[in-house]
Amino acid sequence: MVTLAEIAKIIGSVAPSGAAELVISGIKSPQHATETDVTFLSSAEYRTQVTESKCAAVMVKHGCSIDGKVCLETADPYVAYAKVANLFEDRSPLFNDGVSPHAVIDDSALIDKSVSIGPGTVIGPDVQIGKNTRIGARCVIEKNSRIGDGCRIDSGAVIRWGTVIGSRVVVQANAVVGSDGFGNAREKDGSWVRIPGFGNVVIGDDVEVGAGTTIDRGNFEPTVISNGVKLDNLIHVAHNVEIGDNTAIAAQTGISGSTKIGKRVIIGGQVGFVGHIEIGDDTFIGAKAGVSKSVEPASKITGVPARDLMTMRRIEAAEAYLPALLKDVKQIKKDIDELKK
Repeated sequence: MVTLAEIAKIIGSVAPSGAAELVISGIKSPQHATETDVTFLSSAEYRTQVTESKCAAVMVKHGCSIDGKVCLETADPYVAYAKVANLFEDRSPLFNDGVSPHAVIDDSALIDKSVSIGPGTVIGPDVQIGKNTRIGARCVIEKNSRIGDGCRIDSGAVIRWGTVIGSRVVVQANAVVGSDGFGNAREKDGSWVRIPGFGNVVIGDDVEVGAGTTIDRGNFEPTVISNGVKLDNLIHVAHNVEIGDNTAIAAQTGISGSTKIGKRVIIGGQVGFVGHIEIGDDTFIGAKAGVSKSVEPASKITGVPARDLMTMRRIEAAEAYLPALLKDVKQIKKDIDELKK
């Protein structure tokens, strides 16, 4: 539990007079908030729900007030919601305090005494795991891997050999970090020769790796996921890809080998990238785009092949007129044929 004054400080607000010491036990949607919960209003369409809510307080935009409600004014209520939600997240051990007796841990592993490890997890030689990290059940952490402080490795995740993970990283269930890349050389007879990967995966601080996401190790140099990157579920990151700070990528996106994605890039779901291209900082890429060439910083693209966002919007709008246009063309052709006769 925290006071309203503490919440106000976190979101850059000031608690109204007389309400600073109000004790808050959680954060909920307007419909489900109780007299000890805080909620937020980020869109005017939910104003009625907030007005009718039983919430103790509501986070609103600067200049907004709601009759009968204690309001915390802030620049962005949705960002405020995210910050406050982190106060109430359950960060207790995923299965048990300490190390489960059913975990298998190599004697050479260096694991801080504050780490919790679930049943069935296997930890290999020379692994290092930092303070307050929580590891679920049946995880596999292979030899020479490094995991920092305050991480969460969910059940079924596989961290392959030599992987380096920073602090406060979340790796969700069944993700695979450090898998072999899709490297093969083709013989003249059509058969394939496998190319092993000698690099590793390096993940920075405050990264999130979604459930079922796979990140391949580099061929020689590492695959790099920089600080603050957010990867949704079921994403594939191929060998030697580099992703810059605070980039966010939605589900089912596939990134081919050696592609470099800049900082603060936003990528929609089901986007496909060819290999060996560069995506500039602050670029936006719409869902289902097929990106076949490098992109300048601050670009906005979508479509297959990916092109300027507004150009594609005009093309999509024009497609609605194609049936009528085809009908007109057929009529014009018929009229020309009649004139020729």
